[in-house]
Amino acid sequence: MISKIISSFRISEIFSLLIVFITIYVTQYYYRYFTRPNPLPGPFPLPILGNIHQKGSLSRKDWYMSLHKKYGDMFEINLTGLRIIVLCKPDLIENMNVPSTKTKYPISLQISEGLREYGLNGLGVVNNNDFKSWKYHRQFFSQAMMAPSFNYQAIEWTNELWNEMESYWNNLGENQELDLIKWMHRFTNEMIFRISTGVKSDVVSSYYKGILLKNNIINSLNEDEKRKIEESENFIQSIEIFLKGAIHFFMFNKFIRHYVPFIRGKTISLLKNKDYLFDKIYDIIEKRRIEIENIPLDQPLRHDMLTTYITANTPRDINNIKHVDVDLLRPMTDEEIFANILDAIGAGTDTTANMFCFVVYYLGQYPEVKKRLRQELDTVFENDFTKPVTYKDLDQLHYCDAVIKEVTRVCPIAFSIGRVNVEKDKVGGFNWPEYTQFSLFYFAIMRNKDYWTDPEKFDPDRFYNIEDSNKYLLEKQHVKNTFSMFGGGIRICPGRKLAMIELKCLIALVYRKYDLELADKKAPLNYSADAISSCNELIVKFKSRNF
Repeated sequence: MISKIISSFRISEIFSLLIVFITIYVTQYYYRYFTRPNPLPGPFPLPILGNIHQKGSLSRKDWYMSLHKKYGDMFEINLTGLRIIVLCKPDLIENMNVPSTKTKYPISLQISEGLREYGLNGLGVVNNNDFKSWKYHRQFFSQAMMAPSFNYQAIEWTNELWNEMESYWNNLGENQELDLIKWMHRFTNEMIFRISTGVKSDVVSSYYKGILLKNNIINSLNEDEKRKIEESENFIQSIEIFLKGAIHFFMFNKFIRHYVPFIRGKTISLLKNKDYLFDKIYDIIEKRRIEIENIPLDQPLRHDMLTTYITANTPRDINNIKHVDVDLLRPMTDEEIFANILDAIGAGTDTTANMFCFVVYYLGQYPEVKKRLRQELDTVFENDFTKPVTYKDLDQLHYCDAVIKEVTRVCPIAFSIGRVNVEKDKVGGFNWPEYTQFSLFYFAIMRNKDYWTDPEKFDPDRFYNIEDSNKYLLEKQHVKNTFSMFGGGIRICPGRKLAMIELKCLIALVYRKYDLELADKKAPLNYSADAISSCNELIVKFKSRNF
């Protein structure tokens, strides 16, 4: 009896302490909220949750757009305790895209505890917030991605891989329905894998063999072929899951991620996938290190990003460019090499694959645009369907370039870009302290009638020979900072040339000879937009072009 009374007392005491703790926490939370500097309009936050519960089933892009319509060009939200200032007007972001290293905005995103748990710990290029470290890594990334010789090699590999994929599509037969995003994820992954590691991964071939097996076109494969198909599919899927999972660790705080039902299960699944992917990449690095160690000193090493990173500032350095800055003259650690390879594979797989699918969708919706594109292709290639696409050819594809830019305007991959100031700055008439997180919401800017004529209309002519067109001579979109495809400032995407080469080359290779017809022209574009805009499915029919 006494033990029950004592036990009851302890339970009530613990409950009382819990009530006191919650009261203190909520009081402090709202004290900080109501005394925050420069209060802006925005949804009212809740403790722990912030505003995430108000997002509901909307994608992050659509949620931001609904808030923009309600609160205007400058508003705030709270995610995982992080205050984010969302900017939807070009004059508000003018100082955030300065290309000088003296910019006050050298950081894209504050690395939260959630992102660190997910393995995005600020190394490499994309999420690196230490300027010296970022500069060190960026030199190698840029050296590989921006060199003219690399551009020519990328075109050669795109031609080569397309010829392989073309043969698979032809073998499957015309009018065969293809889920284009699945093919493109494998195409772009194989491209970036070869560029970053020097090895052809054959994931396109493995996917094709898997389709043959699934559709009973072939009866069986040997165990080695089955293993390769399984490994390549697991690797591709792990990259997709990892990239989409980053938003989970960004938007939910530690308590929600690990203790709220359903969300906790998602957290465990994402961390398990992350471990699988990271182990695979570290294994690739270790195997290449061993290969290099076993190659005689008098034999040259192949040129690829991984070999560049492993040999950097060592006796076997394959880099042609040398630096006098002592901070740039040290070898890379395995952790740093891993971060750069992860950046390359992640960014090089997803973004280009999604953009190509978006282009195919809009060409299917606008046959007059497709017709003009083909007229340009016929002029440039002189109706030769077999000659490889060259760098010179790509330079002449001006309307193709305009189509890509217009697709970006209406459906941007990076619809919102982060910027963080490392010095105090004035934005929107307010003085902001260091390390304020801003979000440059380009989707709203690129749909604003103040800067674009008929912004809801899909019209590549906005970007095509504008100086020669009376219709668009005074087009509003030439206001600075109203268009973004690869970001801006010192954080502009280092892989932008590769992305445009792949996109223009693929569009030319496909549409000069074939058609990708939408299986359901009335269906809306099936995509999500949380971390980036990602195509979920795009069913097309592959057929010879009608002349």
